[in-house]
Amino acid sequence: MADEARAMLDALMGADRNVPVEGASGADSQSGGGGPTRRQKRSCYDPDICPLYCAWSLSSQENPTWAESVAANEGAGGIDIFDLFTNTKSDIGTNPYRVDEHAREEFAALPEHEKRRLGYEDMLARKLQDLVRQCDRTVARNKEKLRREVAQAMKQRTAGSGRGNREDLIVTVNEEMLEKCASNVAKASLIEEEMASLVEKIEGLEEDEKKLLKVLSEEKIAEEAALKEKQADEDGKLAEPPKKKKKKKAKEAAPEETVDAPPAKIVDPRLLEVEKSKLTALLELQSLSLQLPPLRDNTDNLLRQLQYLRSDTSTDKVVCDVSGNFMSSRDADERIAAHYAGKQYVGWKLVRDKQKELQKKGFGLGGGGMGGDPRRG
Repeated sequence: MADEARAMLDALMGADRNVPVEGASGADSQSGGGGPTRRQKRSCYDPDICPLYCAWSLSSQENPTWAESVAANEGAGGIDIFDLFTNTKSDIGTNPYRVDEHAREEFAALPEHEKRRLGYEDMLARKLQDLVRQCDRTVARNKEKLRREVAQAMKQRTAGSGRGNREDLIVTVNEEMLEKCASNVAKASLIEEEMASLVEKIEGLEEDEKKLLKVLSEEKIAEEAALKEKQADEDGKLAEPPKKKKKKKAKEAAPEETVDAPPAKIVDPRLLEVEKSKLTALLELQSLSLQLPPLRDNTDNLLRQLQYLRSDTSTDKVVCDVSGNFMSSRDADERIAAHYAGKQYVGWKLVRDKQKELQKKGFGLGGGGMGGDPRRG
């Protein structure tokens, strides 16, 4: 009991919790009058430091992943593998070593050859491999248990029928539900066809709009050329001496300054008609696209109810391939989200991902690192 309490205090406050802090009363007397005692910084070479914690730093100290931020202790820069499954069915006990941030940072700053010599990453890889194999056995065992439950339920359903397990489990079908499901599928198909037709129509209108704009641009250029030619003819007929021409220009300049705004731009009615048709088609397409998702969701729900055997609840279960826990395929979204955010799933996902990462680097395969802890002599 005392050892468990000591380990808990070590995890919460640090192994050097009883060392006097600088500035504390009585620190001088405890240190023999030689000045205040400072807490000693641990090294990754100390025999009581956890090598697994030193080898498992967060992917990014500034922006760790969501799973790492959930699994890591507050203020920690690494992950203690013994804290991943505390108070769960997968609890692997307390850490027999001391967890220290300075030691982890020291190890992270070491050159690669020294890290390889110490072998901490290889130790972590082997530990993770053991945990993954243990979890895989749990997954296989629970799947076998589920298979037996389904087989037993099938045997009970077919008892006395004389047909054995070959009897079709679906003995009754809700005709009304089946008809509604078929109607929804037909409606969805019609909506999809209509949407495809509208898309083609919109694409055709866009092509017509481009062609019309090109025609209008050519017509405008022709009109401007004709207007310039007409204006040149009129200027040639009304030619006057230079002096009078200057006075005339001066007189004509005055009314130009009084013009308030340019004439209103007239939009061609043909272009207005094309844009109106395109807008109408877009609104119809939006209305149909809003009808389709609820219809599909309703159809999926009906299909699940038709395929679900209410007399055989074991067929509703599934086994999580990551954590080995049982789940229900008909759980609400909140419960499914709670499973994927739970301590066991997050912990096992981190363990599996880290094990694959280390395996790619060559750790845990028998060739990387050292078989034992080099600190032991």
